[in-house]
Amino acid sequence: MPALKAAYLLSLLLVTLQQAASTENSTSLTRHLENSTSLTRHLENSTSLKKPDILRLHEDLFVKSGYHPYIRPIRDLKRPTNVTLDLAMANIINLDEKNQVLTAEVWLRMKWTDEFLTWNVSEYGGIETIATQAENIWRPDMFLYHNVNHEFGGWLEDVVMISSDGQVDWKAPAVTMSACLVDVSDFPFDKQKCYLQFGSWNQDGRHVDYFSESEVGDMANLIRNVEWDVPKLSVERHEHNFNGVPYPDVTFTMHMTRRSTFYVINMFLPCALLAFVVGATFYLPPDCGEKISFGVSVLLTLTVFQLVVAQEVPQSESVPTVGLFIIVSLALMTLSLLATTFVMNLGDSGEENHPVPGWARKVFLKYISRALLMGDQSGQNEDELWYRYNAYPSPEHMKNNTIYINRKVDGNSIYSGTERRSRLGLPARPERKSRASPTKLEYLLEIKGAVEEISAYMEKLDTVKNIHNDWKTLATVVDRIFLVLYLVACIIALVVTLLNLRGFMEPEGSHAGDDTS
Repeated sequence: MPALKAAYLLSLLLVTLQQAASTENSTSLTRHLENSTSLTRHLENSTSLKKPDILRLHEDLFVKSGYHPYIRPIRDLKRPTNVTLDLAMANIINLDEKNQVLTAEVWLRMKWTDEFLTWNVSEYGGIETIATQAENIWRPDMFLYHNVNHEFGGWLEDVVMISSDGQVDWKAPAVTMSACLVDVSDFPFDKQKCYLQFGSWNQDGRHVDYFSESEVGDMANLIRNVEWDVPKLSVERHEHNFNGVPYPDVTFTMHMTRRSTFYVINMFLPCALLAFVVGATFYLPPDCGEKISFGVSVLLTLTVFQLVVAQEVPQSESVPTVGLFIIVSLALMTLSLLATTFVMNLGDSGEENHPVPGWARKVFLKYISRALLMGDQSGQNEDELWYRYNAYPSPEHMKNNTIYINRKVDGNSIYSGTERRSRLGLPARPERKSRASPTKLEYLLEIKGAVEEISAYMEKLDTVKNIHNDWKTLATVVDRIFLVLYLVACIIALVVTLLNLRGFMEPEGSHAGDDTS
């Protein structure tokens, strides 16, 4: 409408001038022409002032200039377009150790210069920055290498900011899923490095070159993860040559440290305690039948923990150090069960009524028992026990030959001393030449002999009991030896495990200044 009105006024002015030309002289005609020219300019200026500066700027940049988003915005095509990258880590959603996939929420910031999108600020009402859709301008074909998200459709088509000097600022939020090689050798004290590598997929370094804005990424808005701590986000630029063509990229390295408190309380500490609890089996008496069942129960419990560890870590040749500790503990428990079986068999060796050998009595019951703070358990020597054992009839023989002193008042028969001693297995006394009727003294002698024989029988029972006790004492001493060896082996296994855990030995955040590979 303003344009039509201006044209109408202009035509009306021309008609008026024509009429005036017929009646006035040339001087007045010139004056009217100058007035009409100034009026035309005034109308044009009034019409142009009614359109906003931002619309004029947008038309001049994208419509009148013939701008195309598929053309690289540089006047000298021999020079590459420099793209500066910066990454802000927002949240670590998940690190799947078994599938080795890192899912994270990131805010990617890109800056480059578009030489076709520049303007004079004074001609457009002082506008220095404009916002437009990202699809309206040229963008680098940036790609996240090792991306495993098949549903990822690219970066969000969001708003970009353009400055008057052609500087383009594009902030692209996204949820990335990238491959991350997980090393679980130090689980649960492990430290991981996951890489986010960005670069062009089709355009090489001769067309688009990438640079990092700083040496470290932005973690100011990082949400705290319950399992992983991120002490550092380092940035490096790499340039790879393929057939002499450079392909630059910018790699963001996430240094991640596992929060191990949960695994220490629920996995590592119970395994260590179970390994030491097995040592209690060596404190049980050698003839206790619960030694084997107790050891087997603890062995099965530790096997369950081994299955839990196998489910937590990825399937690879790298075995966690904690898993090795559990395997070593299982081996030690198996050996402890074998040792317990040997000790129980050793304690039952006294059933054959053979005394403990002299060397074993001297080594185990005397010296080793003293070293184990059990005192001297040697007691009687082997020769004395053998003499006492062979000097008297066996208990079985005494049970089968009952002593009868069945003396009748009228002098009827009674077992003679020779017959009774023969029945008891004792040497016969010499026969008296006269076989006169027994007197009271003879009765007393016979009673004395019977008491001596009963006393010898009881002493032999005590000897057998001492032999059995010596074997049980020997089994107890050997049991304590196995206990000491088992505890020493468990302590060595635990110390070696902790020394091999780099994450456990290094203080928290000690790798903050390490360089990425």
